[in-house]
Amino acid sequence: MMYIHYCKHCQRIHILNGHKNYCPRCCGHLSELKISYMKYVNMEKEERLLLRRRLSDPRELAALTASPKKTHEYAKWLQLSASNVENYHSGNYAAYSH
Repeated sequence: MMYIHYCKHCQRIHILNGHKNYCPRCCGHLSELKISYMKYVNMEKEERLLLRRRLSDPRELAALTASPKKTHEYAKWLQLSASNVENYHSGNYAAYSH
């Protein structure tokens, strides 16, 4: 899935797949924005420039930044589902051996 991120250091908006923490350009810290990929892509050029100017203000950036709770909850869900798969296939090991 594509997410919109903003780097405070190089003041750029990046469209990246997944939840990223570091800027691919300058290795600075990224802030994931609440705006959806489709909404950002469908914006006019002037609207995108206005958004980038708004994000340079720390208060606006804080208001438009998505909470990082999603990534931690997803990681917990992923760990639970992986442990369930491991337990499910443990009885059928012979079927998967080469």
